[in-house]
Amino acid sequence: MTCAVLRHAGILPRSGSMRVPEVDLVRAVALCMMIVYHFLFAIRFLDMADVEVLIGFWRVFAYATASLFVAIAGVSLTLAATGLRRRGESERRVAAAQLRRGLTIFAWGLVITLVTSLALEQGAILFGILHLIGLGTILAIPLVDRPRASLVIGTLCLFLGPLAARYTGPLWLVWLGFHPSDFVSLDYVPLLPWFGVLLIGVTTGWALFPNGMPRRQLRPFPGWAAPLLWLGRHTLLIYLIHAPVILAFLLAWKSIA
Repeated sequence: MTCAVLRHAGILPRSGSMRVPEVDLVRAVALCMMIVYHFLFAIRFLDMADVEVLIGFWRVFAYATASLFVAIAGVSLTLAATGLRRRGESERRVAAAQLRRGLTIFAWGLVITLVTSLALEQGAILFGILHLIGLGTILAIPLVDRPRASLVIGTLCLFLGPLAARYTGPLWLVWLGFHPSDFVSLDYVPLLPWFGVLLIGVTTGWALFPNGMPRRQLRPFPGWAAPLLWLGRHTLLIYLIHAPVILAFLLAWKSIA
């Protein structure tokens, strides 16, 4: 997908669009955390090192990474909606832009589902983080301007998540949080509880950036932060390519080691 198409989908900024560098920086940190975890996961997956990535510290690290990634997506929804309104866009256009953004991200999630289904004997990604952010973006359309309702519904989702995890269900409910007992996936981020994290991000966005602007004017970021800000502005592109790059690097290293 070209950068022009990504801008049309609302995933990359249009030329001259307002950016909030604090959000880009946090998004970049979340992306770096995800790359670190996926690198270690790939090392373990390829039996190159005995790294316990599914228990202990690294399990907590993975949950913290996903939580930050999803929450910042919620913050971005409030900023995007506010930015469109400041440019004089109608409510219908604001909702249409959010719908287009959600559908595009969800479509990329389906691409990952197809690739992992063809490449893996088990563990295909049926509903991972891109599926969650894409569908969550669509479901949040009526809530993006209602921070209190977002907080209440988001908190409810967080409480319902552990309850849903206690029960099994058919595979077609995997998106909601129910799945067969033998279900295995390399990345699983269902609506319960993770839609709650996104909605709390929406509430956080309104709390930190009323009218799309920070409550406090921070000092300009130093020069060393420029690479991180760049990462934060190109998160989806880097997310899509980082796993193949990691696998290619490790397989090449393994072949010559």
